[in-house]
Amino acid sequence: MKQFINFSILLTSAIICQYAYPLPDDTKQPLEIQADEASFDQNSGEAIYKGNVFVKQGSIEIQAQYLKVSTDAKTRKFSNLEATGQPAKFSQQIDWSGNIVISKGNEIHYSTIESKLEITGNGYLSRMKNSITADYILYMINDGTFSAEKKDSGRVSMTLQPQAQPPAPEAKK
Repeated sequence: MKQFINFSILLTSAIICQYAYPLPDDTKQPLEIQADEASFDQNSGEAIYKGNVFVKQGSIEIQAQYLKVSTDAKTRKFSNLEATGQPAKFSQQIDWSGNIVISKGNEIHYSTIESKLEITGNGYLSRMKNSITADYILYMINDGTFSAEKKDSGRVSMTLQPQAQPPAPEAKK
């Protein structure tokens, strides 16, 4: 009986831990890049990629026509990725349930140090079925907040889903 209880505790702990920990830190994963052209300057730590650029780092994916990757010279870690395209696209899984942030725009600036995504020109961001379109969108990845503003033309447009209501208690008979 004691072995059964110990096994049950172990199994329950494994199931709970699966949901208790966040996704692995994407920025600690290797940066894999494919493109038609590439150049790298070791002195400045800048790499330039052109034509059908595809980036994968953990659950992060970026698609663009042009990408500049800046590396911090001291830490040798990726600090900024600047993507342009018609549109450039960025996506990242944000939880174990498979929810994904999807964004696109003419320019996407991704700061790995600040966990910040800036989308400029025909910007679009969708997170947990909420979406926003604007000339400029600032998305803070770690806390899931975003703001937007009109820079050139058009307006900011948001679609927010209502929160799920708990089921109504049944009337007693």
